[in-house]
Amino acid sequence: MTTEYLLYPEWQGYGLSSTVYDGAAAMALALFPGTKFTLVDSPPAEQLRIRDGVLGLDSIAPRFRQTLDRLRVSAPDVVVTVGGTCGVEAAPVAYLNERYNGNLAIVWFDAHGDLNTPGTSPSGHFHGMVLRTLLGDGPLEYVAAMRRPVRAEQLVLAGTRDLDPAESEYINQHGIAVVSPSELAHPEGIVGAVRSRGFEQIYLHVDLDCFRPDDIPDTLMQTAGGPPFEHVAAAHLALRRSFRVGGLSLVEYAHRGGRSLERLGKIFQDET
Repeated sequence: MTTEYLLYPEWQGYGLSSTVYDGAAAMALALFPGTKFTLVDSPPAEQLRIRDGVLGLDSIAPRFRQTLDRLRVSAPDVVVTVGGTCGVEAAPVAYLNERYNGNLAIVWFDAHGDLNTPGTSPSGHFHGMVLRTLLGDGPLEYVAAMRRPVRAEQLVLAGTRDLDPAESEYINQHGIAVVSPSELAHPEGIVGAVRSRGFEQIYLHVDLDCFRPDDIPDTLMQTAGGPPFEHVAAAHLALRRSFRVGGLSLVEYAHRGGRSLERLGKIFQDET
Protein backbone atom coordinates (compact mmCIF):
# COMPACT_ATOMS: atom_id res chain seq x y z
CA MET A 1 0.00 0.00 0.00
CA THR A 2 1.44 3.34 -1.02
CA THR A 3 0.40 6.60 0.64
CA GLU A 4 0.79 10.09 -0.75
CA TYR A 5 0.66 13.06 1.60
CA LEU A 6 -0.61 16.27 0.04
CA LEU A 7 -0.02 19.70 1.53
CA TYR A 8 -2.56 21.80 -0.35
CA PRO A 9 -2.75 25.21 1.35
CA GLU A 10 -5.17 26.76 -1.14
CA TRP A 11 -7.24 29.56 0.42
CA GLN A 12 -8.74 30.88 -2.80
CA GLY A 13 -11.75 28.55 -2.50
CA TYR A 14 -12.90 30.92 0.24
CA GLY A 15 -11.12 33.96 -1.11
CA LEU A 16 -11.69 36.52 1.63
CA SER A 17 -8.80 35.58 3.91
CA SER A 18 -5.59 33.58 3.56
CA THR A 19 -5.35 32.48 7.20
CA VAL A 20 -5.84 28.82 6.21
CA TYR A 21 -2.73 29.02 4.01
CA ASP A 22 -0.52 29.24 7.09
CA GLY A 23 -2.91 26.97 8.97
CA ALA A 24 -2.39 24.07 6.56
CA ALA A 25 1.38 24.28 6.95
CA ALA A 26 1.04 24.42 10.73
CA MET A 27 -1.19 21.32 10.77
CA ALA A 28 1.18 19.36 8.56
CA LEU A 29 4.17 20.17 10.72
CA ALA A 30 2.44 19.55 14.05
CA LEU A 31 0.41 16.44 13.19
CA PHE A 32 2.74 14.65 10.78
CA PRO A 33 6.28 15.49 11.91
CA GLY A 34 8.97 14.18 9.59
CA THR A 35 6.49 13.27 6.84
CA LYS A 36 7.38 14.13 3.27
CA PHE A 37 4.50 16.03 1.68
CA THR A 38 3.78 16.74 -1.96
CA LEU A 39 3.25 20.49 -1.98
CA VAL A 40 0.42 21.86 -4.11
CA ASP A 41 1.51 25.44 -3.95
CA SER A 42 -0.77 28.42 -4.29
CA PRO A 43 0.03 32.13 -4.06
CA PRO A 44 -0.34 33.33 -0.47
CA ALA A 45 -1.62 36.65 -1.84
CA GLU A 46 -3.62 37.03 -5.03
CA GLN A 47 -6.27 39.24 -6.60
CA LEU A 48 -9.33 37.12 -7.40
CA ARG A 49 -12.26 37.71 -9.69
CA ILE A 50 -15.61 36.03 -10.05
CA ARG A 51 -16.19 33.99 -13.20
CA ASP A 52 -19.19 31.80 -13.89
CA GLY A 53 -20.44 32.44 -10.38
CA VAL A 54 -17.24 31.26 -8.66
CA LEU A 55 -14.75 33.50 -6.89
CA GLY A 56 -11.19 32.69 -7.91
CA LEU A 57 -12.13 30.07 -10.50
CA ASP A 58 -9.20 31.04 -12.73
CA SER A 59 -6.86 30.29 -9.83
CA ILE A 60 -8.35 27.13 -8.34
CA ALA A 61 -9.43 25.19 -11.43
CA PRO A 62 -5.98 24.83 -13.07
CA ARG A 63 -4.50 23.81 -9.70
CA PHE A 64 -7.19 21.15 -9.31
CA ARG A 65 -6.44 19.70 -12.73
CA GLN A 66 -2.68 19.68 -12.14
CA THR A 67 -3.15 17.89 -8.80
CA LEU A 68 -5.53 15.32 -10.26
CA ASP A 69 -3.13 14.59 -13.11
CA ARG A 70 -0.23 14.29 -10.66
CA LEU A 71 -2.15 11.75 -8.56
CA ARG A 72 -3.03 9.73 -11.65
CA VAL A 73 0.69 9.46 -12.44
CA SER A 74 1.90 8.66 -8.90
CA ALA A 75 -1.10 6.32 -8.38
CA PRO A 76 -1.09 6.02 -4.58
CA ASP A 77 -3.43 3.63 -2.79
CA VAL A 78 -4.10 6.15 -0.02
CA VAL A 79 -4.12 9.95 -0.09
CA VAL A 80 -3.77 12.02 3.09
CA THR A 81 -4.54 15.70 2.52
CA VAL A 82 -3.78 18.61 4.80
CA GLY A 83 -5.41 21.57 3.16
CA GLY A 84 -6.59 25.12 3.26
CA THR A 85 -10.28 25.13 2.34
CA CYS A 86 -12.67 22.26 1.61
CA GLY A 87 -12.21 23.05 -2.07
CA VAL A 88 -8.92 21.16 -2.07
CA GLU A 89 -10.85 17.91 -1.63
CA ALA A 90 -11.91 17.86 -5.29
CA ALA A 91 -8.65 16.35 -6.58
CA PRO A 92 -7.99 13.59 -4.00
CA VAL A 93 -11.63 12.47 -3.88
CA ALA A 94 -11.98 12.48 -7.68
CA TYR A 95 -8.76 10.47 -8.00
CA LEU A 96 -9.69 7.93 -5.32
CA ASN A 97 -13.18 7.47 -6.73
CA GLU A 98 -11.53 6.50 -10.01
CA ARG A 99 -8.93 4.36 -8.24
CA TYR A 100 -11.60 2.34 -6.42
CA ASN A 101 -14.21 2.31 -9.19
CA GLY A 102 -16.80 4.08 -7.06
CA ASN A 103 -16.39 1.66 -4.13
CA LEU A 104 -15.69 4.58 -1.80
CA ALA A 105 -17.88 5.98 0.96
CA ILE A 106 -17.14 9.64 1.55
CA VAL A 107 -17.74 10.55 5.18
CA TRP A 108 -17.93 14.33 5.42
CA PHE A 109 -17.34 15.59 8.97
CA ASP A 110 -18.40 19.19 8.41
CA ALA A 111 -20.84 21.75 9.80
CA HIS A 112 -21.83 22.51 6.21
CA GLY A 113 -23.10 20.45 3.31
CA ASP A 114 -20.82 21.97 0.64
CA LEU A 115 -23.57 21.05 -1.82
CA ASN A 116 -24.23 24.37 -3.51
CA THR A 117 -23.74 25.07 -7.20
CA PRO A 118 -22.53 28.33 -8.74
CA GLY A 119 -26.20 29.09 -9.30
CA THR A 120 -27.36 28.45 -5.72
CA SER A 121 -24.35 29.61 -3.71
CA PRO A 122 -25.04 32.78 -1.72
CA SER A 123 -21.32 33.64 -1.67
CA GLY A 124 -19.70 32.25 -4.82
CA HIS A 125 -17.06 30.55 -2.65
CA PHE A 126 -16.01 27.20 -4.07
CA HIS A 127 -15.43 25.57 -0.69
CA GLY A 128 -19.21 25.48 -0.35
CA MET A 129 -19.61 23.79 -3.75
CA VAL A 130 -17.00 21.05 -3.70
CA LEU A 131 -19.23 18.06 -2.88
CA ARG A 132 -21.82 19.07 -5.47
CA THR A 133 -19.01 19.44 -7.98
CA LEU A 134 -17.76 15.93 -7.19
CA LEU A 135 -21.33 14.78 -7.84
CA GLY A 136 -20.95 16.16 -11.36
CA ASP A 137 -22.81 19.45 -10.96
CA GLY A 138 -20.25 22.22 -10.73
CA PRO A 139 -17.85 24.35 -12.75
CA LEU A 140 -17.15 22.82 -16.16
CA GLU A 141 -13.37 22.92 -15.67
CA TYR A 142 -13.79 20.53 -12.75
CA VAL A 143 -16.55 18.28 -14.04
CA ALA A 144 -14.91 17.75 -17.44
CA ALA A 145 -11.71 16.49 -15.77
CA MET A 146 -13.43 13.86 -13.61
CA ARG A 147 -13.65 10.39 -15.10
CA ARG A 148 -16.05 9.07 -12.49
CA PRO A 149 -18.35 11.47 -10.63
CA VAL A 150 -19.38 10.56 -7.09
CA ARG A 151 -22.89 9.17 -6.57
CA ALA A 152 -25.23 10.52 -3.90
CA GLU A 153 -25.36 7.13 -2.14
CA GLN A 154 -21.61 7.37 -1.50
CA LEU A 155 -22.05 10.37 0.82
CA VAL A 156 -22.49 10.38 4.58
CA LEU A 157 -22.63 13.86 6.09
CA ALA A 158 -21.58 13.95 9.74
CA GLY A 159 -22.08 16.74 12.26
CA THR A 160 -23.83 18.79 9.57
CA ARG A 161 -26.09 21.55 10.88
CA ASP A 162 -25.83 24.67 8.73
CA LEU A 163 -27.43 24.09 5.33
CA ASP A 164 -28.68 26.50 2.71
CA PRO A 165 -32.24 25.81 1.47
CA ALA A 166 -31.03 24.46 -1.88
CA GLU A 167 -28.68 22.07 -0.09
CA SER A 168 -31.44 20.74 2.17
CA GLU A 169 -33.65 20.20 -0.86
CA TYR A 170 -30.88 18.32 -2.68
CA ILE A 171 -30.20 16.10 0.34
CA ASN A 172 -33.87 15.20 0.65
CA GLN A 173 -34.34 14.57 -3.05
CA HIS A 174 -31.31 12.28 -3.32
CA GLY A 175 -31.51 10.46 -0.01
CA ILE A 176 -28.09 11.54 1.24
CA ALA A 177 -27.32 10.17 4.70
CA VAL A 178 -26.93 12.77 7.44
CA VAL A 179 -25.61 11.91 10.92
CA SER A 180 -26.51 14.76 13.26
CA PRO A 181 -24.16 16.18 15.90
CA SER A 182 -26.08 14.41 18.68
CA GLU A 183 -25.98 11.07 16.83
CA LEU A 184 -22.18 11.18 16.78
CA ALA A 185 -22.31 10.35 20.49
CA HIS A 186 -22.74 6.73 19.35
CA PRO A 187 -19.99 5.71 16.88
CA GLU A 188 -21.83 2.55 15.87
CA GLY A 189 -24.45 4.72 14.18
CA ILE A 190 -22.11 6.23 11.61
CA VAL A 191 -20.37 2.89 11.09
CA GLY A 192 -23.77 1.37 10.37
CA ALA A 193 -24.66 4.16 7.97
CA VAL A 194 -21.59 3.33 5.88
CA ARG A 195 -21.89 -0.45 6.20
CA SER A 196 -25.53 -0.42 5.10
CA ARG A 197 -24.40 0.98 1.76
CA GLY A 198 -21.98 -1.89 1.15
CA PHE A 199 -18.77 0.09 0.73
CA GLU A 200 -15.35 -1.34 1.54
CA GLN A 201 -13.23 1.83 1.25
CA ILE A 202 -13.81 5.14 3.01
CA TYR A 203 -12.60 8.68 2.59
CA LEU A 204 -12.68 10.68 5.82
CA HIS A 205 -12.97 14.44 5.42
CA VAL A 206 -12.67 16.59 8.55
CA ASP A 207 -13.40 20.30 8.35
CA LEU A 208 -12.53 21.79 11.71
CA ASP A 209 -15.87 23.62 11.84
CA CYS A 210 -17.49 20.25 12.46
CA PHE A 211 -16.46 20.47 16.11
CA ARG A 212 -18.08 22.42 18.87
CA PRO A 213 -16.34 25.84 18.65
CA ASP A 214 -15.36 25.79 22.33
CA ASP A 215 -13.36 22.61 21.65
CA ILE A 216 -11.68 23.65 18.38
CA PRO A 217 -11.94 27.44 18.08
CA ASP A 218 -9.28 27.96 15.41
CA THR A 219 -11.41 27.25 12.39
CA LEU A 220 -12.30 29.36 9.39
CA MET A 221 -16.09 29.14 9.73
CA GLN A 222 -17.04 28.73 13.39
CA THR A 223 -20.50 27.19 13.61
CA ALA A 224 -22.50 26.77 16.82
CA GLY A 225 -24.06 23.49 17.86
CA GLY A 226 -21.30 21.08 16.94
CA PRO A 227 -20.43 17.76 18.57
CA PRO A 228 -17.80 17.54 21.30
CA PHE A 229 -14.28 16.76 20.17
CA GLU A 230 -14.36 13.37 21.86
CA HIS A 231 -17.43 12.25 19.88
CA VAL A 232 -15.86 13.11 16.53
CA ALA A 233 -12.56 11.47 17.50
CA ALA A 234 -14.34 8.28 18.59
CA ALA A 235 -16.41 8.15 15.39
CA HIS A 236 -13.33 8.74 13.26
CA LEU A 237 -11.45 5.94 15.00
CA ALA A 238 -14.40 3.53 14.76
CA LEU A 239 -14.64 4.14 11.02
CA ARG A 240 -10.90 3.57 10.50
CA ARG A 241 -11.11 0.30 12.40
CA SER A 242 -14.20 -0.88 10.51
CA PHE A 243 -13.24 -0.08 6.90
CA ARG A 244 -10.22 0.23 4.66
CA VAL A 245 -9.10 3.84 4.53
CA GLY A 246 -8.58 5.14 1.00
CA GLY A 247 -7.97 8.68 2.12
CA LEU A 248 -8.43 11.24 4.83
CA SER A 249 -8.04 14.95 5.30
CA LEU A 250 -7.99 17.90 7.65
CA VAL A 251 -8.91 21.35 6.36
CA GLU A 252 -9.87 24.91 7.31
CA TYR A 253 -7.56 25.51 10.26
CA ALA A 254 -7.31 29.28 10.70
CA HIS A 255 -3.94 29.58 12.41
CA ARG A 256 -4.57 31.99 15.26
CA GLY A 257 -2.10 30.64 17.79
CA GLY A 258 -4.67 28.67 19.76
CA ARG A 259 -4.35 25.22 21.34
CA SER A 260 -6.41 23.39 18.73
CA LEU A 261 -3.44 21.54 17.24
CA GLU A 262 -2.73 19.81 20.54
CA ARG A 263 -6.18 18.21 20.44
CA LEU A 264 -6.27 17.49 16.73
CA GLY A 265 -3.30 15.15 16.98
CA LYS A 266 -5.56 12.72 18.82
CA ILE A 267 -7.77 12.35 15.73
CA PHE A 268 -4.95 10.39 14.13
CA GLN A 269 -4.14 8.05 16.98
CA ASP A 270 -3.66 4.50 15.68
CA GLU A 271 -3.19 6.01 12.22
CA THR A 272 -3.23 3.66 9.24
